Amino acid sequence: MVLKLNSISKRFGERVILDGFSYTFGKSGLYFILGESGAGKTTLLRIIAGLDADFSGMVENGGIANVSFMFQEYRLFPTLSSLKNAAIASKVADTDGAKNLLTRLGFSEDDMKKKPRELSGGMKQRVAFARAVLKNAPILILDEPTKELDSETVSVMLNVIAEQARERVVIVVTHDDVSKISEASKIIRLST
Repeated sequence: MVLKLNSISKRFGERVILDGFSYTFGKSGLYFILGESGAGKTTLLRIIAGLDADFSGMVENGGIANVSFMFQEYRLFPTLSSLKNAAIASKVADTDGAKNLLTRLGFSEDDMKKKPRELSGGMKQRVAFARAVLKNAPILILDEPTKELDSETVSVMLNVIAEQARERVVIVVTHDDVSKISEASKIIRLST
């Protein structure tokens, strides 16, 4: 399955955010979308995921069924533990997979029992990341996945992202310096 964006245009009132943007992604690989604030990075992700239908152009092979999305706002279920929040998106509520990934991301057994209100911002971010990875959709979208994390945790997360990119398309919006992240990645620049 190949994700294709054909002449995507989006405006908010009189302001044009995307103007005829086209791109064809490979069957797998790591793609970074860069640009200044207001360039349309998050808007483009929402269009790919099928969360914004108010645009012109066409998205082939995107949409909710094919996309796993990590939002900038973590959107965790307040009554579920960290472990259950991470596992909930997988088709079989894969608690073993969630436990392994959360452990890799620095969670203890006790951390996995905590509800979102008991977690730091960085911990919430890692739970949201694990949930997105565990959905195992053909397209993984990560909107600012490392913004609240220390360098050691970022390094672990980047390793997971690189592993995922071998199997599926991974699209990342970040303000981090991507030159250090992966020579094999593709960079897509949006301008305002």
